[in-house]
Amino acid sequence: MASGGLHSLATIIKRLEATTSRLEDLASLATSYLPPAAQVAANASPNSSANSEPTPVPPPPPPPPAAIPPPVVSEEIPASVTAFDERIIEGKLKPFVELTKSFASPSVIEQVGLVEQEFKDLRELILTAATCKKPDQAEYEKLLVPLQKDIEAITRAKEANRKDREWFNHLSTVAEGAPCVGWVTISPKPGPYANEIKDSTQFYGNRIIKEFKEKEPKHVQWVRAYIAIQEEQHKYIMEYHTTGLEWNFKGISVEQFKASSTGAAGGAPPPPPPAPAAPPPPPAGAAPASSGGINAVFEQLNRGEEVTKGLRKVDKSQMTHKNPALRAGNTVPSTSSSAPAVGKKPTKPSKPQALMGKKPPKFALEGNKWAIEYQENQSPLTLDNVEISQTVNLYQCKNTTVVIKGKCNAVTLVNCTKTSVLVESVISSVSVTNSPSFALQITGKAPTIQLDSTDSGQIYLSRECLAAEITTAKCSSINISIPVEGEEEGVFNEHPIPEMFRTTIVDGKLVTTAVEHAG
Repeated sequence: MASGGLHSLATIIKRLEATTSRLEDLASLATSYLPPAAQVAANASPNSSANSEPTPVPPPPPPPPAAIPPPVVSEEIPASVTAFDERIIEGKLKPFVELTKSFASPSVIEQVGLVEQEFKDLRELILTAATCKKPDQAEYEKLLVPLQKDIEAITRAKEANRKDREWFNHLSTVAEGAPCVGWVTISPKPGPYANEIKDSTQFYGNRIIKEFKEKEPKHVQWVRAYIAIQEEQHKYIMEYHTTGLEWNFKGISVEQFKASSTGAAGGAPPPPPPAPAAPPPPPAGAAPASSGGINAVFEQLNRGEEVTKGLRKVDKSQMTHKNPALRAGNTVPSTSSSAPAVGKKPTKPSKPQALMGKKPPKFALEGNKWAIEYQENQSPLTLDNVEISQTVNLYQCKNTTVVIKGKCNAVTLVNCTKTSVLVESVISSVSVTNSPSFALQITGKAPTIQLDSTDSGQIYLSRECLAAEITTAKCSSINISIPVEGEEEGVFNEHPIPEMFRTTIVDGKLVTTAVEHAG
């Protein structure tokens, strides 16, 4: 009986071992389908997990904020810039530079190098205009600074090499053509300005042609290559910038264009640093939060109007929007005491650059041009014995009278106000542009008088000048005074230039006549 009981016990133990083995197989099979972290927790010792609660898995850190990309500027080169590169830079300027390096003196080569830089800066301005909306006047003047520096550098190169007599006509020719890039400031007709600069350049170029025509043909070729640059530029202006430098009214701002250009030159910015790991959750038995943090913020807000009693009044001298000097730094200097400064006046803001001073007046003969600029309240300024080859240019004059004695080539008034000109005789023309309230008296002869964008003007003609041809565009209140036949000298009869016109279609053509008012 004892042996039978032992046999039954052994049978029970075997069955228990088989059941345990089966259960272990089922447990290992279920664990294989869990994620790796859960498998580690399941395989941990039961003693360590029996007396502790499971540690919650921290959430993944949020992705870093995406950087705001700068405005994308189209890499496609505008048609006006492509034409400038092909027709002027590659077609005319580079052959001229290579020709200069083949025979000219170092002083001329250096000066022509400045011309090359000048046209590169002009190309950059044209690219900016083709990409951007037109900026305000202050921003536009900043864009013109490189061209102004280029013109000054070319002129200084001429003056610094006056001792080089053999090449001085070459230096003068290049310097005379340097302002040809100034057409970007002329509106609405930059074409005539480009022609005037070309004619002034030709004056010195003819001297070189006359001197070297028989001796050195390469000098003649050099002059014609330089003139060809300006002729091609005039054609380019008439095709792409007929009324002035063309801006892209659908483009981006100049600031965005500069930022994108700087970013492209400097490469892509480095990626932002990774976000910090999330802090571990507090233990289940942790003490409640202290009185600080977000709870303290809400407690202060619940105080109502008393919340502002502890704030300190900021003095006007510490306000960045009232003090431009503070905006240059990163911090505002602290005062010695927290009490408000009573009776302290704010710092006077600096004067804008446009009002910091007037440009100095100019009255000088430069080559064959009389330059009369920025003259105010001068009466009279007299030019004695002007020559036939000389032109007289008045620019930005105000309340000034100019007397020109003798016969000159041409007279121009640009952006003058209340300026009077008395001239004896002119060979080509008298041109008045954007000069309101002007007065012009011609005591001799002048074949042509051109008026453009000018309001309120008075013109007195002599008996010898009655055959003059007067052209007007966008003008008003212009009166012509003609001497009365049979009367003594100084008696004039005033006639207004018509401002109203009638246009009809006759045989498929437009016929325009002035409207005459009866009565």
